[in-house]
Amino acid sequence: MCFTMPRRSTSAKPTRTTTIRRRLTSINPELGTTLKRAIALPALAAFITPTAVQFQNGKTQVYLSGAIQEYLRKQYNALRRGEPALSRDAFASFLEVEQGEDTPLLTEEKYKFGRFLETWWLQFGLEAEKPVPMEKKDLSKPISNYFISSSHNTYLTGNQLASRSTAEAYRRVLRRGCRCIEIDVWNGDSQNSTPEQIREASTKPGSRFGHSRHLSGGSLHTAAAHIKGAVEEKFEKTRQRLGVEKIHSHSPRCSKSELSPPLFGREFGAALNQSYLAGQLDIERSSRPSLPPDEPIVMHGFTFTAPVGFREVCKAIREVAFETSQLPIIVSLEVHADQDQQEVMVQIMKEEWAGLLIEKPHDTCPNGQMPRLEELLNKILVKVKKASPFFEPAATMATLSPNTTIDDDASGSEDDRVSLPNGAKKPKVPICENLSALAIYTHSEHFTNFDSPAAKIPSHIFSINENTLLELMDSKHHELFSHNRHFFMRAYPKGLRIDSSNMDPSRLWRKGVQMVALNWQSWDEGMMLNEAMFSGEHGWVLKPPGYLSDGTLEPRHHTLDLVIQVLAGQNIPLPEGLDHRKSRSLRPVVKCELHVEKAEDRLVHFIEGGGRVRECDYKQKTGIGKTDHPDFSGVKHNLEFLGVQRVIEQLSFVR
Repeated sequence: MCFTMPRRSTSAKPTRTTTIRRRLTSINPELGTTLKRAIALPALAAFITPTAVQFQNGKTQVYLSGAIQEYLRKQYNALRRGEPALSRDAFASFLEVEQGEDTPLLTEEKYKFGRFLETWWLQFGLEAEKPVPMEKKDLSKPISNYFISSSHNTYLTGNQLASRSTAEAYRRVLRRGCRCIEIDVWNGDSQNSTPEQIREASTKPGSRFGHSRHLSGGSLHTAAAHIKGAVEEKFEKTRQRLGVEKIHSHSPRCSKSELSPPLFGREFGAALNQSYLAGQLDIERSSRPSLPPDEPIVMHGFTFTAPVGFREVCKAIREVAFETSQLPIIVSLEVHADQDQQEVMVQIMKEEWAGLLIEKPHDTCPNGQMPRLEELLNKILVKVKKASPFFEPAATMATLSPNTTIDDDASGSEDDRVSLPNGAKKPKVPICENLSALAIYTHSEHFTNFDSPAAKIPSHIFSINENTLLELMDSKHHELFSHNRHFFMRAYPKGLRIDSSNMDPSRLWRKGVQMVALNWQSWDEGMMLNEAMFSGEHGWVLKPPGYLSDGTLEPRHHTLDLVIQVLAGQNIPLPEGLDHRKSRSLRPVVKCELHVEKAEDRLVHFIEGGGRVRECDYKQKTGIGKTDHPDFSGVKHNLEFLGVQRVIEQLSFVR
């Protein structure tokens, strides 16, 4: 796609369009692109097309459509201002001022059109994003002053009910820049257990106070197996009634691509119905992993998800932890394992993460202070609850009241207890001293209110689900923002997002929430915004002025006038199933959405008239183009967002 962002002619001082978060996110995952270049007047970006342009070296061919070449020549002519060729100074000014490039190295005094095209396109035009060099990042602030790219239920490859737990999921998200990952840990089976013994135990009546490890709240993969066994027959009958063919994904005839999850998981909008879940159950049953005895496992409790070994996950994290970035990783542990298994967890982490794991406070930063980001390079931090000396032994499952109210948001945080199948709440798990000791700078605290003693401890982290946070935005907006200036907060999706969909993370970033944990299994609006925020930033982004802990400045707001002029496109992906020979029948439209703080999310006294902003104020689209190489010059091609008030540039996005 080829477009420009001309500055609007106005007497009012416009905001700098070059810094509106410097990201434009492609809505098509097939393009795999997040436009992160500082694009302003007249900034152009394009993808590869059908008219070959042979560059000077005779080896490189760039394919540009006729329409795009025409627009690029117009740009060249405007820059040379009637001169026979473009001067080096004028070219450098264009690249620095308009394109936001670092000082370019230009070796020639004059540039003819072909040489101009070659230099611009090959050196500055084909890279869709502009990564920030590590040496240019400000790492001098305490770690709570940064937004962190975060994942929810990282181990899952698909939906929250019936997908697999794999170590590969951790490799994938870490390589894509995630720096806060989640591990849900449960008891593993003891060496003596067999499926037959487990099945027999489930059919025998137990004492009210009896306790079987296999049926305890700490051995959830076993409990899930019992639930699964009870409903598999119903799924089979449902499959037969729906006429759904049985899936055997690991048969020799299956291709590699069928066995590998897509890069971004399930695209949001795919149906999550009975036949889909039935197929997932078949896949899981045919590929139950062999787990090491007497070691903890990782899985989503009380669901049909298949487990993976805790050690295998730790090994995978070690392998790729600092492959793409030196910046630290926060491992958020949701612990459901008993204290014996917690001791095994500590041993495994110390073995697998030797030399990387933070086990004691930094020499220059005692436990009562937060370290600077630069002091934690190539380190792994553990986020877990602290041991409580006053914790009373948990009740057994048999003693829990079946009338306990089910909390549909009790999923995704160690701060919420899991609901059992009978409607009761799983008792809290006490944390052992050795595991608690690893929570040096990042320890979990249950949120009650912002005035509690826990809310003043530098290392605390409140994990709060999205629904509760939205309520706090309405009722405690000042307290919420003030807390997040100084201390960590983590947000996670509500429990009803069983399809692994996501919230809009930008709403929470604007309230200072550092860790907005998303389901990386899906490619939807939330993940697009996350990609735009963190792509090329090594997973940590410094908060803007007014959000930092070391000052009293208020956030800097501006009035935004933004005009995006869409010029032309090339090689637009055809809809699935459409023959490429019918590309001339394609009628593409470019849609654009501005993600800024909406009036209803602002503090009450800032809402003019107290009304809601119309959706159309933030969404625009072009006229209808023709073919897969459209030229939009003959239809509406200006997307205008004018007079948008109280914009924080660093937390605003164009998608």
